[in-house]
Amino acid sequence: MQHALILTMNILTEEELVKKLQRMNYETLCSSDVLKRLKSPTIGAFLGYFHLVLLSENLSNSEVEEILSLLNRYPMLVVRITEDYPSEEEQSYWKELGLADWLVRQDGFEDTRERLSVLRKQLPQESQILAFPTESLTTVPTNFEKLFKSFSKTEKKVFEYLLKAYPEQEVSSRQDMCNHLWSDGSTSSNMSQLSCLINKLKRKCKQHGITGDMISTYWGRGYRLSDDFYQQWVQGTPENSQLYYSATN
Repeated sequence: MQHALILTMNILTEEELVKKLQRMNYETLCSSDVLKRLKSPTIGAFLGYFHLVLLSENLSNSEVEEILSLLNRYPMLVVRITEDYPSEEEQSYWKELGLADWLVRQDGFEDTRERLSVLRKQLPQESQILAFPTESLTTVPTNFEKLFKSFSKTEKKVFEYLLKAYPEQEVSSRQDMCNHLWSDGSTSSNMSQLSCLINKLKRKCKQHGITGDMISTYWGRGYRLSDDFYQQWVQGTPENSQLYYSATN
């Protein structure tokens, strides 16, 4: 089964298109909310489920340009819905930005089916689109699951603290982390112990074959998970697996 994602400003305008895609056996999601989340580092794991992304004509040209710049790293086809097929000059411009083709909204079912059939042949041979999550996906632990399970109770608390702070783009201060970890707060001894815990987390990350720096140090400010590690973490752990549960487990 093929998976299609429609990005639109108004999902009600896409009802007929959704019906066409479903008749062609596309598992179809129509969303305006995803538009707001494309810049999130967590979006990669979600987008991995789709072969085809369709951009509604209710999106402006500047919005489409920004979306294409965010999607061009993924092995998918991006198609724009239009009222009329564009000129050759327009086609050349948009294809350089990563647009695969256009679908005219008023085209009938057969015309749409045949155009999508041609487009599917353009998918890279090496691309691997994920299946939607099932229980069986969690049977084989990933490197990230093994990494998390190797943490001590206190190391888990440090990691969870940084993990929860990342989406707000916050740097976690050493004082706040010490107050979170120990009842006596940010004493000299606890500050030193926190530094040791950070170093242990970094070492364990490398021991489990995970590349790049795990934690970025902001001198005088505190710590933050690195962008690269956070993206790897999100893409490398099953969405239906609770890997950052309470450190009391």
